[in-house]
Amino acid sequence: MQNLKPISHRYLLIILFLLFAGMNVSAQAETSKKITIGNHGFTPITYSPLPSTNTYINTLAGFGQTVNLFHYVTLPEDLGIIGIKGEVTFVDVYFGYQQRIRDWLAAYIQLGLSARLGTEVHSILAQGINSVTNFQIGWHFKMLEGDKYALSAFLELQNNNGSFINVLGFIKDVINDHPDPKIKQSIPVLTVGSGLRFAYGFNEFIGMSATTDLSYGETYIRGKNGLAFTAGAGVDLDFYPRYSVPVGLIVHYNITSQPELVYVNGRAAHILKAKIAYTKARDFSLGLEYAIMKVPLSNAENDPIVYTFALASRFYF
Repeated sequence: MQNLKPISHRYLLIILFLLFAGMNVSAQAETSKKITIGNHGFTPITYSPLPSTNTYINTLAGFGQTVNLFHYVTLPEDLGIIGIKGEVTFVDVYFGYQQRIRDWLAAYIQLGLSARLGTEVHSILAQGINSVTNFQIGWHFKMLEGDKYALSAFLELQNNNGSFINVLGFIKDVINDHPDPKIKQSIPVLTVGSGLRFAYGFNEFIGMSATTDLSYGETYIRGKNGLAFTAGAGVDLDFYPRYSVPVGLIVHYNITSQPELVYVNGRAAHILKAKIAYTKARDFSLGLEYAIMKVPLSNAENDPIVYTFALASRFYF
């Protein structure tokens, strides 16, 4: 598996997606609209997939930055360790498409790019310039559905390709006469994952959702495999049906060690996310997401706090 190039992984995943998505597209029922469970219209939020086999396209574009980030840097030639300040900017772009095949089955494909960029010479020296492209395909299965609740499961294959620019490591290799010093390293990571998605609509005004994911595969340390996980839950409020105000508010907490978000193996990120969305429309959702994240970074004194903003949309068909 490790000898496969990332492009080979992606060709295989695309072929699998087309095979499953094309099994019976014509079998869709009437046009799918906004996800409604227990008479509550749910608004999607990043990192908390809903238990629905609806057909949709969703996008996200966001950015964020650390605050008062303090780095520890080990100098070459055993000259000691120094502490320096310098912020890191986070950039995320995301696109997803889900196609209903049966009422109980959907196939989806997701593409994403996340980047961690030092904004000053100090932070570039300590953190480098890192990015991860994410490609995944999956199959979403409806398991249980009642008047007020829905439970589904999914199975997915994910291919990440990490690009890491390590300026300080390159300098150390040159000083130490390394035969092949490299300033940039590209690492493909292939994993398989599965999990559950749950939602409960108390009434037209309030609902809640939860998700758990577990995946296994390669890590950013070559030759080493490992487990990654995600767990989260949140509350969804829709003010339109009860108060005629076309606004939704979603608050969600998430903990994750998935490699598209966490570049440090064996560590986890904590994410508290809130979203304000327009909820009057039946066939699309548009909202602004704000997050406070505690994300592990290499050479950092403590896991830094990151504040992010993102514009997210979803169109149902």
